[in-house]
Amino acid sequence: MNNKVGIVQCGSYDPERLYTALKAAAQAADPPDVKGKTVLLKPNILMDAVPEKAITTHPAFCEAIIRLVREWGVSRIFIGDSPGLQGPNFSPRLSGLSEVISKNEVEWVDFTKGKMELECPNGKVHRCFSVCGILKEVDLVINLPKLKTHQLMYYTGAMKNIFGLIPSVAKSPFHVRYPSREAFASMIVDLNLLNKPVYSFMDAVIGMEGAGPAAGSPKQIGLILASSNILAIDVAACIIVGYPPSKIPINREALERQVWLNNFSDIEYPLLQPEESKIQDFVKIHFKKSSNQLLDFLIPKPFRKLRETLNPVPEINHKICVLCGDCMKICASEAISIMGEGDLKQMVLDKQRCIRCYCCHEICPSNAMDI
Repeated sequence: MNNKVGIVQCGSYDPERLYTALKAAAQAADPPDVKGKTVLLKPNILMDAVPEKAITTHPAFCEAIIRLVREWGVSRIFIGDSPGLQGPNFSPRLSGLSEVISKNEVEWVDFTKGKMELECPNGKVHRCFSVCGILKEVDLVINLPKLKTHQLMYYTGAMKNIFGLIPSVAKSPFHVRYPSREAFASMIVDLNLLNKPVYSFMDAVIGMEGAGPAAGSPKQIGLILASSNILAIDVAACIIVGYPPSKIPINREALERQVWLNNFSDIEYPLLQPEESKIQDFVKIHFKKSSNQLLDFLIPKPFRKLRETLNPVPEINHKICVLCGDCMKICASEAISIMGEGDLKQMVLDKQRCIRCYCCHEICPSNAMDI
């Protein structure tokens, strides 16, 4: 088990600085063996947004990775992701990734075209996933997450980015089936158990703080992280932005499985220590007290529903809502609808049906969903 995480300072998306920093981080954490192999680059494309918003993995970051793996002798490169709402023939044009793909002659993959079923016999809550079919053709997934906050899971990084291997709106029903943070974390860890070999490079040059993963604010962090240990890289990132790693549900659940780490203290940092690089004023999502699953089982269902309504709920800002309907399309609990005619038409949220997954908040292109 490789527990190394390479952390290198990189204050801008200058191509040469990125390339040098990424190479140094990988060499410190043992670079992936890609010689003669086919790889899938998996950036974070939550939605197609301009790089300045820090919603997606920066295109220059992806381009530097392409340069690096070619130097290491890769045979074939695919790149792909699937936003929560993916239209026909989706191309990440606004994010700048389409230009990188064309310029570097790599192959874009539409995750909605071709799926495969993968069994997860060691899964705790979910034992079969329908994922993008490209996984059948690659030897290695190179995971390219963006360091961001997350309204539901507090933090999103390497392990959460793997959720994007499930195509488009097929991700949404998982929030209904696993509505609590703890249950959703268990599902994410199950998904990571069945993956191809994964090597992660994290874009923490500019991350996102506040109301992430889409409506937060860009935050200068000035770092690049690399590791073959997907839990270790998330733990390091959490320390850097001031989250106690054990407070993040995915980290906690993954550690309990004893697959990637036996203890958080087992992680090795050959270069920078995460404590040395901590961002003191990083704006985080406030922790909610973890639910007690035994208590939830004992409480009658009507009272459980009442307890859930005490969680923060999305609120629609009608002044800036553009009535695109994306929130209604993504909502697996069918809690959002359009009502009224003409100038009185507006989106309406049924708070009794809402399961507080915040997918509507993530997907809203006009940031009209407040929490």
